[in-house]
Amino acid sequence: MKFNTNSTILMKQICLASGLFLLFTACKKNDSVETATLEELYPLRIGKFITYRVDSLVFTNSGKATETHRYRFKHIIEKEVKDNQNRPAWLVNTYINDSLGSGPWIASGVYTITPLDKQLEINENNLRVIALHLPAKEGFNWRGNSYLPDRPYNPEYPISIDGNMSLWEFAFASINQKEKIGAADIENVTTITHIDESENIPIRSDTSFASREFSMEKYAKNIGLVYKEFQLWENQPRPRTTGTAPNIITTYDPVRIGFGVKMWMVDRN
Repeated sequence: MKFNTNSTILMKQICLASGLFLLFTACKKNDSVETATLEELYPLRIGKFITYRVDSLVFTNSGKATETHRYRFKHIIEKEVKDNQNRPAWLVNTYINDSLGSGPWIASGVYTITPLDKQLEINENNLRVIALHLPAKEGFNWRGNSYLPDRPYNPEYPISIDGNMSLWEFAFASINQKEKIGAADIENVTTITHIDESENIPIRSDTSFASREFSMEKYAKNIGLVYKEFQLWENQPRPRTTGTAPNIITTYDPVRIGFGVKMWMVDRN
């Protein structure tokens, strides 16, 4: 059987064109996927600092009242150290001031940052969290709290909803977006969500159990953490019964237990 030479050449040209089209399409698709590196999301160097305005949600009067306390916190990378697993890490000192930053800076705590090949861990108060994990692209998720113990905030906060924190799914919700953080417009902001769950919120009756779990962070390219919001609290109705049937009386002594924090960058070097 003989093949027409012109037909053979035409088929080769079609195959070549199809191959180039597929290659171009694949490259174009890959180019459209926004990604980020650990070094971009959390740059580390001695002397680097970020100052945050912080609104702290607290329950006072034995859980009967709700207040918001306002501060400024400065986080300064002090030096390179070894973490509690003898891995290279960075030591961060924190300092607290009034909400305007007009008073003295008072030392308030320390934590360590451990950058690894594909993840970055933060250890504060012996609670280790995988804050970032590669690949840093939209939709990728990981168990960021997998190292946390059961009930990590008990007994200081005797709540029940912290029992599942190790199962929280951290996920890249968006990469390199322009956002307004506080009063500043910031380029290349990456948002990571952790959890957004609630029960009986808004609270219509404090004689029913209610809870709120919310956590998310935002990182800006070549800056670091620029925004964080965290809520972990519950309303405990605490029913009590007195008397005997058929004259049983139920009374309630509701309290709210837990805490919340909202912080955003106001200064940096």
